[in-house]
Amino acid sequence: MKPAKFDYYDPRSLDEALALLGTHQGDAKVLAGGQSLMPLLNMRLARPNIVVDINRIKDLNYVRASDGGIAIGAIARQRALQTEKLIAERVPKRD
Repeated sequence: MKPAKFDYYDPRSLDEALALLGTHQGDAKVLAGGQSLMPLLNMRLARPNIVVDINRIKDLNYVRASDGGIAIGAIARQRALQTEKLIAERVPKRD
């Protein structure tokens, strides 16, 4: 099955994304990686009027120390988390 029609936006800044989401409150979904939203769209379990793709917002791609823990950006990729030294230091592997 194919998704219902929607308008697609791919903002390049967080401010632009937030403006789109504010303008289309309740009618928009955020696309960050696609692993969760795309199947829902294809099965028509989610039918947003607007999809805001945040994958090109570089400010959301980070792993950094924060308040004694780790802050992970919305578009940080799994591979980056697997290889990040900060995570290895702060979250040791369990047997």
